[in-house]
Order: sequence, then C-alpha cells, then structure tokens
Amino acid sequence: MEKWTSLLLFATTGCASHALPPPPPPPPPVRTEAVRSIELQPPEFPTEPGLLGSRRGPGPLTGAERDSLLHEMSVHRDVWRARKITDYRLLVASGCFCPGGGVPAVLVIRGGILVAMEDTTGKRMGDPREPWSLYTVEGLFAAVEENVRRSDVVEVFYSPRYDYPALIRGDASVRQVDDWFWIKADRLTPVRP
Repeated sequence: MEKWTSLLLFATTGCASHALPPPPPPPPPVRTEAVRSIELQPPEFPTEPGLLGSRRGPGPLTGAERDSLLHEMSVHRDVWRARKITDYRLLVASGCFCPGGGVPAVLVIRGGILVAMEDTTGKRMGDPREPWSLYTVEGLFAAVEENVRRSDVVEVFYSPRYDYPALIRGDASVRQVDDWFWIKADRLTPVRP
C-alpha cells in the first residue's frame, strides 16, 4: 500500500511541476482593405404575421387558405406594379434541405430583366444563373403563386416599403421529411435608368 501511496504522491507532485505554459499573446490586429460598398437600401423586416402564424394544425393548406394567400399576393403584386419600378438592385438568397443553398447575390435588374449578379462585396458573380435568375420581383411573385398552388404549406411575408415578397418559405409535402425551402429578398434599391 505504501508503494501505491508514494507512486500517487510522486505522480501528483511531478505533474504539478510540469504545468502548462502560459497561453501565447494574442495575434496583432489584421489589417483589412476597404471594400467597395454596395449601395442598397438598409435591411427591411417584413411586418405581416403571415398565414402559418395563425394556422391551427400541421396538415396541408386548405382551399380557403390557398385562396387567401393568392388574393393577398394579387393585391401586393398590383401595388408593386403600380410603382412602375423596373430598374433596381435586390439582395436575394434561397435555400432548402440540400447542399449549396443560402448564398446571397445582389441582382441588378434593368427593364425588369436580370442583367448582372454581384456578391455582397460588389464582385461580379458571372452570368445570371439559377437559382438567382428566377428571383426578380416578378419572379418572386411567380414563385409565391406556384408554391401556393402546389406545396402543402407556404408562408409569405411582404416588404412593407415596396410590397414585393420578402420571404417565402414552406414545405412541399408534409408527408415527406426534409423538403422545406425558403427564398429571402431584401434591400430593394430602385436605380434611375
């Protein structure tokens, strides 16, 4: 027993004499270069409560809920079109339960047509391509309409400033797992031609 006690005493005192060295000093601050700012409106936060917040039950949308969503979309689309904004910049991201989603892009729209895409630092992202090429404001309204008609559950929030769909999210089928989706549009900035 004495042997184990002295071995334990040696191990604990030996370990104490080999304490860890102090942590290294923090690295010097990193110098960053100024990045060209993207002239977009400040972020908006959609204010409408959306249909899912008031729904009762986990099932698919009812016919009345679909009609209500389509009517709401029609009203917002009419208000958007009355503004006659055809040249603008818009920050868009989309995602689903799949790899590679969620990368934002700034869309440059001229005459209602996507003509260029930039990343959030202002660097060109190449030619317009999916998924972003689908999401001009008119494309966002088309996405709302299509998903209200075919997806089991859809929730839409509209921009309080310009009335475009600012957030579309839903579940294609409540009977399947991992088939949810979302599309977020923000910071719409009209551009003079």
